[in-house]
Amino acid sequence: MDAFTAAEERPVAISAAERAARTLEEETFREALLLLHTRGWVVLRGAIPEARATALQADFERIRDDCFASRDGDGWYQVARETQAVFWERNHRWRIFPKLRDSLSDPWIVANPFAMALLRFSLGEDLYCKFVSSDTCLRGALTQAPHRELGAGERWEPRALVVNVPVGRCGLDNGPLEVWYSGGHLWRNDVLAAAGFDDDVQDGENPRAEALAAALPSRRVTLEPGDVLVRDPGLLHRGTVNRTDEPRTMLTMAFFRAAESHDYGDVRFNLDEDLYAALDPEVRTLFAHAFADVSPRGLARAARRLRSGSRRPTPGG
Repeated sequence: MDAFTAAEERPVAISAAERAARTLEEETFREALLLLHTRGWVVLRGAIPEARATALQADFERIRDDCFASRDGDGWYQVARETQAVFWERNHRWRIFPKLRDSLSDPWIVANPFAMALLRFSLGEDLYCKFVSSDTCLRGALTQAPHRELGAGERWEPRALVVNVPVGRCGLDNGPLEVWYSGGHLWRNDVLAAAGFDDDVQDGENPRAEALAAALPSRRVTLEPGDVLVRDPGLLHRGTVNRTDEPRTMLTMAFFRAAESHDYGDVRFNLDEDLYAALDPEVRTLFAHAFADVSPRGLARAARRLRSGSRRPTPGG
């Protein structure tokens, strides 16, 4: 008899009927919720229509290439010349905060209805999005130390959840996310502190985290365009190496319970008042916490632009 029982990957497949209705069937929701709560992550296969995923890849590649061309030294928080994305690079990993326009503002991407069903159940109806970022892993990137993020472990109920959307294929060969089986709510900060365990090291060495991770089963998560990964930021995880010559990118959206926050990221990297006003109402509500002072006139101007078929805001509107 084997000492170890292999766990199934168990992605949750979204049906064509669910995509058409933009609603999870009861059994699909039940399975997805249980996996997220007990295991710490769930993959929603086919959660984004193919055409929307294809548009996202094309739009983001333009943003990424603009960041590559705009880089000036090793400074933090640089701004791309054409797309105004905020970015930096360390160890062949690019963090890019894109402006939310074109497909980057699409409700299927930023407010995916299937992910939002899980988020609203877990975080409450008045949740908000703290930022939209991305991680682009290139050949040469080092394997990260196992880590947790966004101040996880402050309370038993989740403070935040992360939604990852692959921009292109995320396979076993090009830097997949590695996750360890364990619901993040099981990791208490007072116990970690008493044991001298630092869970916040990403791009440096962390021997204690490596030793603990070696005692826990893990999985490298594969994603295809159109998939959505919802995960607990308290889940032990890390980025791995890209063995190909193609950049591997995932969008990262951090959603918080009302009155909870963290010092990483800033919605103003993604939006200004005009971009906020031009958002689809389904998306705009997720960022209202940062733009409470935007005037009704600005929202009305944006609505007229949307009705006329222009989704990109123009200066002076």
